[in-house]
Amino acid sequence: MPVTSEVIARAPGLPALVLVHGLGSAGNIWKTLHEGLETSFTIYPVDLPGHGSAPLHDESLDPRSLAHAIVTALEKDHGVKEFHVAGNSLGGWIALELAAHYPDRIKSVTALAPAGLWHEGPTGKVPPSLLARILAKISQHFLRLAYHLPPLKAMGYKKITHLWRELSFESCKDSVIAMARSVGYMPIWRALRFQKFDASIPESIPVSIIFGDYDLTLPHPRAQEREVAPRHSRWIVVDNCAHVIMWNYPKLTVDLIKKTAFSRP
Repeated sequence: MPVTSEVIARAPGLPALVLVHGLGSAGNIWKTLHEGLETSFTIYPVDLPGHGSAPLHDESLDPRSLAHAIVTALEKDHGVKEFHVAGNSLGGWIALELAAHYPDRIKSVTALAPAGLWHEGPTGKVPPSLLARILAKISQHFLRLAYHLPPLKAMGYKKITHLWRELSFESCKDSVIAMARSVGYMPIWRALRFQKFDASIPESIPVSIIFGDYDLTLPHPRAQEREVAPRHSRWIVVDNCAHVIMWNYPKLTVDLIKKTAFSRP
């Protein structure tokens, strides 16, 4: 399958929660949230094609196709047909596509700084995060030294979190390795160029859209057009927060996912 997922389960019978990472990342970006989530859900952090453990073949890589791949993989590999979903950045866009095109399977959506909420899709031939990928390819060979070099750490993380100084070595190590080895990085970028989220989601599915007030990766208002989002979405702005919300505020992220999942539309 083009999408892979591990399973984190503390107790049987808990509702399924699928976690979808962003471009150049991997499923392990969510691991600081596992402790807070595993008492309420069976967790399935996915790796998108060419990211983490997932291979890259010749499959379609636009957000709608990636949503289809997730649905197919969850049912085939784990027997999961219905699930809550949370995603960050590209993963947030995919989460919205899941709810729009598989409304009988999706129970709630928590979109953390989702891409796709713009009037015109990205046109650049390279992603804005290309510098971070180049740095990751270099610094993966001397991770601990790179972590303790503030100018290098700032170059890699300042755009995605203004709290970059507070990032742990473990988080930086995981993200550098994921970015450096993401062979699907450019193919997925090419597949999402000129596109946007343009589908509708039934009001029966709770949707929360959360942006940090200091998001430089998907800045307001150009990449945060509320009229593109589902009309019934709960729109939340987190103070003193950047693009990767679960890095800045893991406990708050857990609370937001739970509140969305267990709310009534």
